[in-house]
Amino acid sequence: MPRTADVAVIGDGVVGASIAYHLAAAGARVALLGREGGLRDSATHRSAGQVRMHHSDPHDARLAALGLETFRNWPEIVGGDCGFRQTGFAFLVGEEHVGELSRTVAELKGLGVETTVLTPEELADEQPALDLDGVAAVAYEPYSGHADPVRTVRALTERARALGTEVLTGPGGARLLKNGERYTGAAVGGDVVSAGHVVIAAGAGSAPLCTEAGVALGGPGEDGTPPVHSQEVGWALARTSAIPGAASLCMVIDDLAGTYFRPDGPDRVLFRIPLGSGPPSGNTEISPDSSEVAAGRALAAPRLRGLATAEVTTAARAAEAYTADGRALIGPSTRHPGLYFATGFNGGGFKAAPAVGLAVAAELLSEAVRPELEPYRPDRFTAGQPAPTVRRYRNM
Repeated sequence: MPRTADVAVIGDGVVGASIAYHLAAAGARVALLGREGGLRDSATHRSAGQVRMHHSDPHDARLAALGLETFRNWPEIVGGDCGFRQTGFAFLVGEEHVGELSRTVAELKGLGVETTVLTPEELADEQPALDLDGVAAVAYEPYSGHADPVRTVRALTERARALGTEVLTGPGGARLLKNGERYTGAAVGGDVVSAGHVVIAAGAGSAPLCTEAGVALGGPGEDGTPPVHSQEVGWALARTSAIPGAASLCMVIDDLAGTYFRPDGPDRVLFRIPLGSGPPSGNTEISPDSSEVAAGRALAAPRLRGLATAEVTTAARAAEAYTADGRALIGPSTRHPGLYFATGFNGGGFKAAPAVGLAVAAELLSEAVRPELEPYRPDRFTAGQPAPTVRRYRNM
């Protein structure tokens, strides 16, 4: 069935839903296209749902900071419930990174973020579940926390639909449509949408979608390696009955060990599972008794008392879109008129989604350049000018 929209957004996850919502809220005619049951297999569904500001890359920190108010005041700003829980967030570093941590905290304060540097002893007074051996300093954000990824996407999608967005799904997902040199819309199942702009926000599905349509994203190397590739992310859930002080546990990133964990409801804790960088397995479930879960537990257990013997109930994985230089692709393509990219968030798209959705909608509808998106322009790869990789810490 033919349809017409100002913007067609392709994506099953939080970034696509946020863009669709903000476009519709600004009065645009929007179509949101995806796969049947696509959210179930998406990286958003398996996201840890972190809402924290501390990043090595100050541009990523800025996007996260711009989105924090939306998560904290979701019912008033968006409507519905994203499941945000203000647990506080602690970033732990060793002696060699104390200076970088202080520098990052100062930058965040400049963005208006409430954050401070604590000693391990100060954090230990509030977090009895943590063993802080080897930690030299802590960056602490009292207003950060986590949200429920599925509830977040559903709230954005429902509000977008209430504002007139057509949500269209089909087996296999969407495909791009072209007339001459310009991309003029997208199709999914039997539905065809003609649109002035097409936004590709399909996460790990973005590169296959582009390849099928003959859209060459290019690459920084002579072999033409695409700048967007898939990498698996994963987590496990364990019961907290064996973890002393779990009721007051905050969200934690341990840079020394390269892991994270956070509370998940009143009686569970979620912790990272390290997965390889090879092609996605296609299976989103992981056995709680697997070696992958054991590896994740081994990283987090020295820091989180009681995790070594806690019962693991669930473990899962998903394919996420990563870029060659560690920075997302956001902006119009000069090589492919009609296309706008919002993909390759390197595992950090969830917390940035409110700010990205608002800024992308503004750029598409007003053609005014949003400065917070300037560092993410996709044509940097085709120009052979990838962004300099920013890494201040051992693992982040």
